[in-house]
Order: sequence, then C-alpha cells, then structure tokens
Amino acid sequence: MEFLMNIVSKVFSLVSSASAVALVVAPAALMMSCSKKPSVEGFKQIQLNWNAVDEAAENSEQKDNCVIDITSKVMRDPVVLASKLVEISYEVFYRVDESGTLVFDARCGDSRFADLQECFWQATCGAGSTSVVKFHNER
Repeated sequence: MEFLMNIVSKVFSLVSSASAVALVVAPAALMMSCSKKPSVEGFKQIQLNWNAVDEAAENSEQKDNCVIDITSKVMRDPVVLASKLVEISYEVFYRVDESGTLVFDARCGDSRFADLQECFWQATCGAGSTSVVKFHNER
C-alpha cells in the first residue's frame, strides 16, 4: 500500500509541476503570438471620414446602405489594393443631387499624397441603382 501511495504522490507532483509550467508557458506563448501583427495579402487599412454637406444628405434614407456599399467597393478596388501607402485616410463629402442620388467626393486626408491616383474618387448611389466608385484617373 505504501508503494501505491508513493506512486500516487509522484504522479501528483509531476502533474503539479507540469501544470505550473503550462500555466506560465501558455500565456507567454499566447502573448508572443498576439504581439505580432499579421500581414494579410490583399488588405489595405483605410479610414473613411464621412461628412454630409447638408441636412438632406445627412437625413437621406439610403445613406447608411450607400456608405456600407461604397466602403466595401473602395476597400476592394484594385487602385487601393495596389497602393504603396500602408494606410489611407479619406475625407468623404456627400450631398444629394437634383435627381435624389447621393454623390460622394473623396480625397486623401494627407495632402502630401494629393498626386496619387488612389487619393481622389467619386461615387454615386441611389435607391434602386448600383453604387459606382470611380477614381480620378477613370473619369
């Protein structure tokens, strides 16, 4: 019986030691893996700052859907994805035109990049129509 108790005692001490090591190693490994910023192929960090020109634009029923659709299209556009900029911040001004369509004009927030093709685009979006995004070189 004493032999069996000795074995059980050693197993518990090994398990305790292994648990203690695991409690130290696992969080350290997790912190190291989280500290590395993964690079995702085909992803560009963008920020869009939306600015309504007037109340009609701000209160447009289609605004939210248009903003979502246009954001998606800008993020996937080959001009944006091919950009050498690590991140792009846009100031986007929008208004309602005479036909009720929302018109969006965007430019890079940093004027140092004003000459880059990805820094100017225009989009239109209306009820029942597909939104269109055109970069300044496509007009």
